[in-house]
Amino acid sequence: MRPQITAILIDSDVNSSKQIQETLRGFEGGVRLLAVASDLQAGMKVIQASAPQLVILEVKDVERGAREVEFLLSGNQQGAVFVTSDQKSPDWILRLIRAGAGEYLTRPVSACELSAALTKVAKLQGVKGGPAGKRGEVISVYNPCGGVGTTTIAVNLATALAGQGLSTALMDLNLFGGDISAFLDLTPHYTLSSVMPKMGEVDASFLRSIIMPHPCGVQVLDGPINLGEASRITPELLQEVISVLRTMFDYTVIDTGGELFGCNLATFDQSDQILFAMVLSVPGLRNAKRYLSALAGEGFGPGRVKLVLNRYLPKDEIRISDAEKVLGFKTYHTLPNSYTEVRISINKGVPLVRHLPKSPFSKAMELLAGQLRLDGNNS
Repeated sequence: MRPQITAILIDSDVNSSKQIQETLRGFEGGVRLLAVASDLQAGMKVIQASAPQLVILEVKDVERGAREVEFLLSGNQQGAVFVTSDQKSPDWILRLIRAGAGEYLTRPVSACELSAALTKVAKLQGVKGGPAGKRGEVISVYNPCGGVGTTTIAVNLATALAGQGLSTALMDLNLFGGDISAFLDLTPHYTLSSVMPKMGEVDASFLRSIIMPHPCGVQVLDGPINLGEASRITPELLQEVISVLRTMFDYTVIDTGGELFGCNLATFDQSDQILFAMVLSVPGLRNAKRYLSALAGEGFGPGRVKLVLNRYLPKDEIRISDAEKVLGFKTYHTLPNSYTEVRISINKGVPLVRHLPKSPFSKAMELLAGQLRLDGNNS
């Protein structure tokens, strides 16, 4: 039986408090409510004594709420904080998520939304120390050159997996030109460079303290901002980080790029599946042929490498069958050309599968996530 989540509820409204308590009591994973308080000050004695796995915090003022979230997490980095508020403002949501809130729940709190959020906490708490036997999937998205949509694929794939109820990390390993934080409108306090002083001692607790949650449901580990720091990231460090992430999450999606050596080879060695992203063009085919051959030479053949055609148009001059003959490689999945929609979603900082879930691209991405899950379970 899954261990119960220990929780404390901070809520000044009697009716809201009763409603949330009913959901907590009915959660099948089990929640042990340690205390209910009308404000944070009243609940601090229990929080400090018990270090609960979850605090559900009512927020009436965004700046005060952000400070309270940061304060709670500073004293209990392995815990989680859910925020409840009457406000539906995107600015409020982003401010509190950036402060570290794991969920932003609009009041009156939906029982379904709270239960789904509790399920994620139960999964994370269940693997808190990286228990034996836990082995999440690692998926890398790769193309050596920019401009083919690897970041778009990685961001939306991670979001789709998270939306299917799976704990998901998203890691930016485009060390000298990463865009994940820009795509998600994030300003991380910590990045991969923050791990360097801990090399040889990286554990789940430390990574959880530096990973940044995003409202789309993924946990983001951004690449170094400083190019000098990026040059000091080593293959050994990446192998250590990825091996720990594997114990923490059901899926770790990694956005990669650049030449086929060093850090990229170390990452692929840790990856269960490698999505080689390309577009159907003459330069794209030449590039893909060279690098698919090089990947095979390094031991990464069709069993792990999967060809994903991005920005696909059915009436394109180059047909899929012709491309497959040239490459000697079967197409694993196609993603339709949705350039305008993708650009708008990037400018909004919201993955397209969340922004327009019924768009052809989003539906194709959900299918890709499902197929990868199926293949992972069958391997």
